[in-house]
Amino acid sequence: MAQFKNLLLYLTIAIFLVIRLAIAAAVGLAPDEAYYWYWSQHPDLSYFDHPPMVAYVMAVSTYLGGNNEFFVRLGGLVLSLGAMIIIFLTARKLFPKNCPPAAEILFLLNISLLFAAAGIIQTPDTPLMFFWSAALYAAAAIITGGNHRWWYLLGVFFGLGLLSKYTMIIFSGCLVLFLLVSPAHRFWFARKEPYLALMLAFIVFSPVLIWNWRQDWISFGYQLTQGFSPQGINRLLKLLEFLGGQAAVFSPLLFAAFCWYSLRAIRSLRGDDFTPYLFLITFSWPVVLFFAASTLMGKIAEANWPGPAYIAGMILLWSCYHQYGQRTKRHRAYISAALGLALITSLLVQVHLLYPFLPIAPKIDPTHQFHGWAGLGKEIDRIIVADPHPEGHFLLADRGTTLAEALFYTPGNYIGFDPNIPGRYLFLPDKATLINKNAVILLHNSSEASLARFRGYFDELDKISSYTPTFRGEKMEHLAVSLYQGRGYRGGGNQGLAK
Repeated sequence: MAQFKNLLLYLTIAIFLVIRLAIAAAVGLAPDEAYYWYWSQHPDLSYFDHPPMVAYVMAVSTYLGGNNEFFVRLGGLVLSLGAMIIIFLTARKLFPKNCPPAAEILFLLNISLLFAAAGIIQTPDTPLMFFWSAALYAAAAIITGGNHRWWYLLGVFFGLGLLSKYTMIIFSGCLVLFLLVSPAHRFWFARKEPYLALMLAFIVFSPVLIWNWRQDWISFGYQLTQGFSPQGINRLLKLLEFLGGQAAVFSPLLFAAFCWYSLRAIRSLRGDDFTPYLFLITFSWPVVLFFAASTLMGKIAEANWPGPAYIAGMILLWSCYHQYGQRTKRHRAYISAALGLALITSLLVQVHLLYPFLPIAPKIDPTHQFHGWAGLGKEIDRIIVADPHPEGHFLLADRGTTLAEALFYTPGNYIGFDPNIPGRYLFLPDKATLINKNAVILLHNSSEASLARFRGYFDELDKISSYTPTFRGEKMEHLAVSLYQGRGYRGGGNQGLAK
């Protein structure tokens, strides 16, 4: 019976893998994915919005297979699968005598929308989840009596996580908290290995520090302002929205189970062998609470931001259920219902992304962001072919993600930038290379003030056409752009480009 159950679980995992491979190949890039792909075409030590790892991963995979959707996403898909395997190995390291079966843990990870999204949509969270998982495994090896040299691997993984996303810094806080509250492991504060590991991490992270130093710490300043800028809406409503987002990405019933079994694990801390649960609690709940606090202080944290919390959280949930819950009928019934809901929800969402079929109004269907961009590329190509210029063309836009989609789907190797936020394009070549070229300009806002600004960059500015993406037969008016031809670029609007 157990063998049949495991076979069924592995079959489900394989089905999800096939669906994700199909999505990677067939579905257009999301705006954020296209934005990071643009980074990958211009490798740099770091970038305005985030550290560079997502761009490096895309650069390698597209070098191997070309600039198409599948190879843009392939590196992230491999990292996501790697993270799932490492999470199982961490569970086995922490619970060597009663580790839940690999099939069950991998099944749980595969039906989670959070881990599914990390494997499909390539953002900085994808490499972050991998390196957080790797660092967590190294930490688990250390606290379960492993060789002290694991600290050095932990330092490397921590540094690579920082190269992926700045929120990796929270990992260090979780580790310090664990060492403080675990009497059996406080001795590490008096050993050299943690400090050498920290030095290693900052050596690995040094390209980002060098880049920011050269750019007056522009990226650090942006992230601090973005995350903690106060918003004038009710704090309780913000907190409820944040918690609702966590329930959605984890699956509501599984999120409730995570909360319940966390309380059960806390009760077990009074026992003799509390280390594994203490470890998992300190690497999960502080992350959730950090983003809950940042939500109260500033903008609502996006649902995926606390994602690393559920790496330890998934292990905590499933190991605690195996140890304390599965013996009782009501717990088994609840977990079965939770897994069933998560499985159906995840399957429906992923199939809908591949073949939109759910009865959701197109304008509020979040998957509309993946569709319609290839048509924009064709329209831009038509404009350039109809009116060639000996000096060549580049693109301008008043929205960076739209610009990136246009660059990905327009034949030819063009560059472009959004003059409203020039700091985002510090990786581009010298602005003097653009002088006298023509530009295709994409404007969501074609007010007189906006036109006057863009007109100042060119000898002439003429409206050529407009483009409105369609999704399921309905026009997405909020994504409509007006297309202008700018003739004879004189400079300006690109103060953020490399000098």
